[in-house]
Amino acid sequence: MPDSDEKLKTPNGGMIHISEDVIAELARKTIQGIPNIKTAGLASKFNIGRKSSGIRVSVEQTQGSVSVDAYVLVKYGQRIPDLAWDVQEKIKDNLERYTGYDVKAVNVNVQGIYTGSGDNIEMNIEPDNPSPDEEAD
Repeated sequence: MPDSDEKLKTPNGGMIHISEDVIAELARKTIQGIPNIKTAGLASKFNIGRKSSGIRVSVEQTQGSVSVDAYVLVKYGQRIPDLAWDVQEKIKDNLERYTGYDVKAVNVNVQGIYTGSGDNIEMNIEPDNPSPDEEAD
């Protein structure tokens, strides 16, 4: 099996470099194809901005590997671990197929849930300290 540098070289001896923006767009398009999940962030809602698109990419050109952090919202009533697993697998498969890079990690960060009406519900998880009303029971 050729080393990772070999698979990034062209037959004429040149090198292929794929922009992090391209990889982020591939990951974002992959998420759009998965039902009941969407990228998080204000900019993703309006398709503006690069930093808040809900996808962060880190590419190691010398090793030909990529890591992706996906920030998503899950539709209310769905099983979150199953959807997160789908996101990981589909992003990994698509990036390896279309870029030739090895995907080192796909980290899925569920930022909240949304309803069918499009309302986002923020997830505020409180520590396990019972309220005074609960202690009285």
